[in-house]
Amino acid sequence: MNSRQKTWLWLAAIVSSIVGLALVWNDSGAGWFLIIMGIVYAGASTRAGQAWASSNPNLGRWGLIVATLLLVLLAVVVAAVALLK
Repeated sequence: MNSRQKTWLWLAAIVSSIVGLALVWNDSGAGWFLIIMGIVYAGASTRAGQAWASSNPNLGRWGLIVATLLLVLLAVVVAAVALLK
């Protein structure tokens, strides 16, 4: 894994964790999911995560893409619900 890929993974981990903490502070259970996803993204940049990703490159890539899209969708839904209150 090159440094650019690690940078994106760490950025995704930080954003997921921050948004998750903000949601938890607002008493939303979805925040825990985002915190867990941040931990998963951070784990993907470790040596063991890289070994798994190198043996399953397509699954790892699509897993991260789908997880990121789901997190964005979750953030949009939470923002829409917050605006409707």
